[in-house]
Parts: sequence; C-alpha cells; structure tokens
Amino acid sequence: MSCEFVSGNGALFAVWGTPTCEDVDRLLQELFECEAREGAPIVYVTRVPVDAPAPDSKVRAYLTGHMPRVVDCCDSYHVILEGDGFGAAVKRAVLLSLFQIRWRHGTFYVHSSVEDVLSKVRPALRARAKLVLDRAAAMQLTVGPGPR
Repeated sequence: MSCEFVSGNGALFAVWGTPTCEDVDRLLQELFECEAREGAPIVYVTRVPVDAPAPDSKVRAYLTGHMPRVVDCCDSYHVILEGDGFGAAVKRAVLLSLFQIRWRHGTFYVHSSVEDVLSKVRPALRARAKLVLDRAAAMQLTVGPGPR
C-alpha cells in the first residue's frame, strides 16, 4: 500500500509513496464514498512528499482516464508538491498550468506545503478541510516521507 487516506465530513487527504493502479482504485473508492456521505462535492488534498517518485506511464494514464469523474466529485482539488528550489517551483507551475487548462477554473491548486492549503479552500468548507488536515497531522502524514 503506497497511499494512505484520512477522510471525513466533506474532505479527503491522501499521501503518496510510489503509486500503483490499485492505489488509484482505492483513491477513487475513498473519493466517491466521501462525496456520497456528504451529498455534495468535497475538498480533496493530496500530498506528494519530496522523495516520492513520479507515477509510471501506466499509472498516469490510468489516473488521467478517471480525472473527469474525480473533478466532478471535488469542490476543490489541492496538490501539495513538496520541495524547495527552482526545480520544485517549475514542477508546481507545470502541474498547475496543466490542470487549469484542462479543467474548470478555481478547482485546482498546487501548493508547496500543507500550511498553504486552507487559504485556498472556500470559507464554507474550510473547517471541514482543517479537521481532516489536523487528523492527518496527528497521524504524522503531513510531514516526512510517504508510504512505501
């Protein structure tokens, strides 16, 4: 299992290690269940630790194929792409531009740290997102390496 989740009350947090298609299936199940419980689109926050490898081409294609449904169940989608320096900044900019070009404006955000997320969550959903982020922090999922 190279992905761990924390969900509740209209928000879902995921932290990634080396993603597999099975992890994407688990993510989809978590997203859909969280949305169904809420009865409305949710806040999704995904953390990619600095040492996490990029998904291979098979996993990227698999996730891309499911993105329309993922977008439909998200009020906002936040990627925390950790890392410092020019290279990390370029990766965040490229990822954001790819998301913004393809999907609806105001849905996707790319951050360098967990602390940056809440400022971009709609005020009506901010408390829910904070609760899930606090739970993830208590489980030590917001810092350090991802699952292996």
